Amino acid sequence: MVRTALLLAVLLLPTSMSSEEQVDLLARVDTFPVPFSDFLVRTRITSFENGRVVETALFDVFVSGPEKSLVLARRYRTKGLKLLYAAENMWVHLPNTHRPLRITPIQRLMGEASNGDVARLSLREDYSAELLGTKEVDGVPCHEILLTARKRSATYNTIILHARKGDYRPIRAEFFLLSGRHFKTAFYEEFRPLGEKLVLSRMTIHDALRKDRKTIFEYLSIEEKKLPAKYFNKNYLVHIKDL
Repeated sequence: MVRTALLLAVLLLPTSMSSEEQVDLLARVDTFPVPFSDFLVRTRITSFENGRVVETALFDVFVSGPEKSLVLARRYRTKGLKLLYAAENMWVHLPNTHRPLRITPIQRLMGEASNGDVARLSLREDYSAELLGTKEVDGVPCHEILLTARKRSATYNTIILHARKGDYRPIRAEFFLLSGRHFKTAFYEEFRPLGEKLVLSRMTIHDALRKDRKTIFEYLSIEEKKLPAKYFNKNYLVHIKDL
């Protein structure tokens, strides 16, 4: 309740940053999960409960610019599942079906991983930012940044993000629902060099209420890759057999 009240109070503060400053701030944070405009990231997701593995899955995520992504399930309970985000909408196509179904980014994919956690890697396209101040997180001096959804398609209504001072490397993010309830918390744990860039390689998401539940994202490989535009059309999902 205290955290929710604090969040609601923060939301009433006037925005002190220009739109250009907001975009620049989030662009610096985005360089870690989004190193290229068009790329493929192979993502392994493992969910845990009470310290035991519940499920492990493998997804290929094809990103096309800031507004499109295609997710193919390589190893998952529903093998062959496809997720598409385009034009602020999300669809799922299941094997042996004739048409995709509309879904939302907040819907659970597995464990603490929602559809948007897997398909939407960029923050600057979905959120406006306000720099609240500085705070030390696990001994690391950080900028505390309030992110507020500016699109209905944003996965979360509000995020409080802590990014390391100096380079804006993300350290921790707290996700809130429209009601103001603290939903889950992400810890950005490992980074690795990719050419001259530094990219996110491991993130863990914890359930805010069920402390025994967590889900680990491992970004196994990232490579520049551009797909033809047809792959990001919902009507083409049924025709995608392999990539």
